[in-house]
Amino acid sequence: MVLAAGQGTRMRSSVPKVLHPLAGRPLILHVVERAAEVTGRRPLVVVSPAHPEVVDAVAAAADTVEQREPKGTGDALRSVPERLREPGPVLVLSGDVPLLRAETLRAMLRLHDERRPACTLLSVSGADLAGLGRLMRDGHGRVVAVVEERDLPEGDASGAEGNAGVYVFDGTRLWPALEGLDADNAQGEHYLTSLIARFAPEVEVMAAGDPLEALGINDRRQLAAAEAVLRRRLLDQLMLEGVTVEDPATTYVDAEVRVGRDSVLHPMTSLRGVTVLGEACEIGPMAQLREVRTGDRVRIGASHLEESVLEDEVTIGPWNRVRPGCWLGRGVELGTHAEVKNSRIGARSRIGHFSCVLDSEVGEGVNIGAGTVTCNYDGLDKHPTVIGDGVFVGTDSILVAPLRIGDGAYIAAGSVITHDVPAGALAVERAPQNIIAGWAARRRKRAAGASARGESRA
Repeated sequence: MVLAAGQGTRMRSSVPKVLHPLAGRPLILHVVERAAEVTGRRPLVVVSPAHPEVVDAVAAAADTVEQREPKGTGDALRSVPERLREPGPVLVLSGDVPLLRAETLRAMLRLHDERRPACTLLSVSGADLAGLGRLMRDGHGRVVAVVEERDLPEGDASGAEGNAGVYVFDGTRLWPALEGLDADNAQGEHYLTSLIARFAPEVEVMAAGDPLEALGINDRRQLAAAEAVLRRRLLDQLMLEGVTVEDPATTYVDAEVRVGRDSVLHPMTSLRGVTVLGEACEIGPMAQLREVRTGDRVRIGASHLEESVLEDEVTIGPWNRVRPGCWLGRGVELGTHAEVKNSRIGARSRIGHFSCVLDSEVGEGVNIGAGTVTCNYDGLDKHPTVIGDGVFVGTDSILVAPLRIGDGAYIAAGSVITHDVPAGALAVERAPQNIIAGWAARRRKRAAGASARGESRA
């Protein structure tokens, strides 16, 4: 069970709290994924009818039930219909506590299975307990209650143990007990924690090894704190798998990023979305990749790439932009300050600096000189440019689509090509060059005379 019907007012956002991104995905998906990982089942998520977008976000990984009114965590579980109330162990998680580790949850489930209590809960200590309920123990050290922070008497600092909001309940005792919950508290809500006093002394406690696992997201400061923790975990895992991360403090990776061994991530590199890099790649510094897949031995400088595929041994220099829909074949090279969009570039082709290749099909072994532009837009529609194998496009050429250039053709530098070019042909389009001898000297003489007369040079 994942409780995700809260309003999240402290986020001050029109976006439901559990849908705010954490390491590139809605934070609730971190919880749902962890629940499915340790139980082998689709979790059941309790949602608010005011947030149908939460249902859409979890639909592929979990089932949902509605808590029609926000009456508290106990009422959220009470919203589960009879047909879904199973008698076995019930793992209960909060949709806004995304840093739980699978091994922690497995240890809780093992403890619950060994001791068979009415409830096993996760506690946290040695950390900032602000916002957490406190465990209350009797003289024998047994947990007898959990008191929510807002219900503690003013100035009462008792309770050095915080409640992480993670439970394993015995279903045969959980479901009947939910019907008797009252709302005698500061919020007037039906707290799930009220069951702890009812089940005492049949309550087992497991202490979290890392207090950060209990970090709940209530505002954007806590979201940023969770992002930092998760990012460091992800980078640590990459390094353990054989990836060099030169400066973890300035390197950003999302949860679904995969990087092959012997790759190097230079400082200020950002890998977002489902980005997958091959082995022995070198990325950055200052590279930004989102939804990019590469082969092996790819080198990318301080460039921006989105939703594209790069085969083995592609080299992309600094300050390039590869926009969505690109496929760069093996050994393709981009110089600097070039842009490629919605194009397929054949193996071993080179695109020079300050070039712009848009909506194009470029063959193998093509040289596209510096300053070349494929003009794809006529003001109403976009058109393709098709360039065959072995074509040489000279510097500062303009290729006006729709256009086809045959294999082995040459485009002379400075040409504006508006008609198809046959294979093996040379295309030249230039205005005649005129030479006017002595013009510069005559101009300087006229300017000097005007200056002597006090006339304006304009």
